[in-house]
Amino acid sequence: MSFFPRLALLALLPVLAACGRERVVADEISPAYTAAEVAYAASDRDLRVVIHGNPLGGSPQAFARTVTDAMQNKIIGVRTNFTTTPNASARPDYAVVLAFNPAETMLNSALCRGGGIPTKPVGGTLIVQSAFCRAGGALTSATGWLDEPRGLDDPALRELIAGLTFSLFPSRRVECLEC
Repeated sequence: MSFFPRLALLALLPVLAACGRERVVADEISPAYTAAEVAYAASDRDLRVVIHGNPLGGSPQAFARTVTDAMQNKIIGVRTNFTTTPNASARPDYAVVLAFNPAETMLNSALCRGGGIPTKPVGGTLIVQSAFCRAGGALTSATGWLDEPRGLDDPALRELIAGLTFSLFPSRRVECLEC
């Protein structure tokens, strides 16, 4: 096998590895979203995470810890602490909201409006709607799903949450130059 076909095969490995049981689809990014605002909201401080639902049953605290642990170190160039119990360093206008198996069809931007979000009971495919919010509005949002979640220790669950977090915090906006 020559050098170039091997190189092409190596380039495809991350794509093939990403074809697991989980999927993430990012929504259109708000024009207000900037990397500078992400740094302002989250750099070297706590970033509040709001979780609706507990799709795997068990302890809500253990589920929240699993989710926030999977989110850590997923913002390129920004060091933050994702937490459901933020300290005084957290900026109150900013949050990441995740709704696990929402019971009603809704826009991801609705996650930022606050209030309770009804969720479905444990079982079946796991669907997660998420948003990075500022003062009641979504700057970014994404939806992800996981076929057959296998519990808190499931690597696919951690990959799903990590993928959602990467999608919520793109390193730069991509503008359509030929639209």
